[in-house]
Amino acid sequence: MSSREEEHIMGGGKIRSIILGLNDGLISTFTLLVGVAAATIATLGSNAIVILTGLAAMVSGAISMGLGEYISSKSEYNYIKNELKKERAEIELFPEEEKEEVREIFEKMGLKGELLNSCVDTITSNKQVWFDFLSKSELGLEEPENPILGAILTFLSFIFGSFLSLFPYFFNIGLISLVLSSVVSFLMLFVGGVLKTKITGENKIRSGLEMVIIGIVAFLASYGIGTILEQLIITI
Repeated sequence: MSSREEEHIMGGGKIRSIILGLNDGLISTFTLLVGVAAATIATLGSNAIVILTGLAAMVSGAISMGLGEYISSKSEYNYIKNELKKERAEIELFPEEEKEEVREIFEKMGLKGELLNSCVDTITSNKQVWFDFLSKSELGLEEPENPILGAILTFLSFIFGSFLSLFPYFFNIGLISLVLSSVVSFLMLFVGGVLKTKITGENKIRSGLEMVIIGIVAFLASYGIGTILEQLIITI
């Protein structure tokens, strides 16, 4: 007899926060630094402006992303908590009506007769099981994850993604720093795309390549703008 192992994603909200922060930190900081590097490194012969710009973008972006994640998650958290609170109160105040809702759910599943009655009686004999059943089957809700945790994960992931793009510029080796930053960023964008498939179920290679293509398009746009700015700096 063969057995089959089912794989389900646990902690999807945490994974989403990590991927969101990582990808945003990589793309936003990387593309900003490309433009600044193209405009200043060759002209000034130093990475100082790039590093200062990157540090400012890393800190401000991480704070903005972390707070944004907290605010959006807190709204969802409060909504779910309120709905679950109402469902629990309805079981206490209107048990017959709530028991009928359980019956209707099982009827829609095709249960009839004694089997139906047995299932309804079993579920409603324990209020916690009763509550869990209705919250998931009727409302489609589960206990929400802590919004503070999501905000912290997004903040730290943004810092990590930004620093990956920034650290090659600490080596004052001219445009080679830009090349190294680009290689590291494209590699991590591919990894981020692969990690994203943990919650989306997409093809890993395709998802990774999509993220790299997005990075390349952003790189070309930022480098082009930076080159134009370099000419303006020289002219001035």
